[in-house]
Amino acid sequence: MKPFFIPFYLRIIQAVFSLLVSTSVFSQDSLLQKESLFLRLTKVDTTKALRYKVLPVLTYSPETRLGFGAGFIFNWDSKKASPSTNSSLAQSFFIYTQNEQIDWTSLFEIFTNENTFFISGKVGYLKFPQYYFGVGNDLLDENKEHFSFQQFYFDIRVRYKLISKIYIGVDYYFNRNYDVLWEEGSKFANDPLLYGTNGYLISGLGPEIAYDSRDFPFTPTKGAFYNLSMLLFSDVLGSEYSYNYYQLDLRQYIPINKKREWILALNFYGLFGKGDLPFNRLPALGGNNIMRGYYSGSYRDNNYIAFQMEWRMPIWKMISLRTWVGSGQVASNFNEFDWPGFKPNIGLGLRFQFDKKSRSNIRMDQGFGKDTRGFYFKINEAF
Repeated sequence: MKPFFIPFYLRIIQAVFSLLVSTSVFSQDSLLQKESLFLRLTKVDTTKALRYKVLPVLTYSPETRLGFGAGFIFNWDSKKASPSTNSSLAQSFFIYTQNEQIDWTSLFEIFTNENTFFISGKVGYLKFPQYYFGVGNDLLDENKEHFSFQQFYFDIRVRYKLISKIYIGVDYYFNRNYDVLWEEGSKFANDPLLYGTNGYLISGLGPEIAYDSRDFPFTPTKGAFYNLSMLLFSDVLGSEYSYNYYQLDLRQYIPINKKREWILALNFYGLFGKGDLPFNRLPALGGNNIMRGYYSGSYRDNNYIAFQMEWRMPIWKMISLRTWVGSGQVASNFNEFDWPGFKPNIGLGLRFQFDKKSRSNIRMDQGFGKDTRGFYFKINEAF
């Protein structure tokens, strides 16, 4: 795969933007004295139960190139909730990219008193031209084809705290994919081994169990998050394709010093599909959360496993450093995973904290992989 290069001036713009946002948020005395519209909109008052920001959004990833738009972020605490109750979050972003993509995404994470219930959801619309590389763990760059699609989707999860730190729950996922357009003469558009190449509707429901001892859900400094979930897609639920998804997500956060400023973060991720999976729903390696540096979907197959280890350390005030190593691969069957098939992954990143209460960050990551690289400008930690 060809490396993804970013013009130097774009990196400078992104760095300056991050610093302006992080500085404007936390210079409270300065904010109270200055009355510019930008500062008023991006102000965060951590003494209030409801904290909000309205801010311009600048993003970058290999899949989108430069993206820009607007974001609305709300954090709040219930006045009747105990101090141990996590802050809740709601955010919505509208982004338009250099690749003529439209991404509208809204999500929420709500905690009731003592974190008894955790209700989360994500809803969005995508108009997303991108590349498709085929199926398998050994693909050539010349295999890729350009295609585009539109989709509306939502994912709703409800978890109940069964006993201390252990949750059980249910997940419902819906996705309507349509207006799929392929290159003229595409070898994928009419491939009988691929499902949903002309669009699809899928609807799935399933149980999950999780253990969560993190101190902060968005930027943990200690604790763990272990999640096992299953989604069953069936015509009984209105799905056009029947298949099962099994997901295992294990995260551990180990503080190195007493102030929990130096942290070792570990993550193992596995996604396993069985049945007639639509081509664009095959587990995909790459993206901005795990295997950073690989184009999302550069390798796809029924099964995907990956792991990463990230070192988190402070630099100055609200600025901190990240560096990580990881690896991953895809396979048609579980017994086909082998050590030579794992793709390498390393990277380096910066974080700019813009909400001290929830410890939310703006992040800049540069990831490297096998014959590829990718730069990411996003919000909150990768995991």
